Amino acid sequence: MATWYTSDGGSGSNRLDGAWPDAPTDNIELCEFLMDTARQQVLAYAPTETAADEVSNLLDCLGYPSSTIADVLALLDAEAPEVPTRYVFAQLQQAKNLFNAGRIVGDGVGPEGFSFVPRPLSKEIQKIIRPQSGVASVL
Repeated sequence: MATWYTSDGGSGSNRLDGAWPDAPTDNIELCEFLMDTARQQVLAYAPTETAADEVSNLLDCLGYPSSTIADVLALLDAEAPEVPTRYVFAQLQQAKNLFNAGRIVGDGVGPEGFSFVPRPLSKEIQKIIRPQSGVASVL
């Protein structure tokens, strides 16, 4: 089972540094914003399959800890869905895109030389989240 990337300052930051050496882990708040935003964008685009998936994704997006989500699912007599590895990889790639969008470009365009180019999920990241099969859909 895959786990989401975080920059909690402990083992999560070490894991993130290993996967993305240029991550802004010196600024934990910025890094956590990037990882949370990327995770929420991935979950918003990801297809939901069951009611348990929908409940789990909703509570996750609202910021509830995984222990609370597990308790709610237990009350609903449902199992916690596993996070697909491709979602975690898409989170990492989207966080990189978001970080690069906020970096200074050339002489700068906006106030004080900063610019931000919004980055929606690219087609490549969308294909990671929802892989396309080679079979034509007839329905």
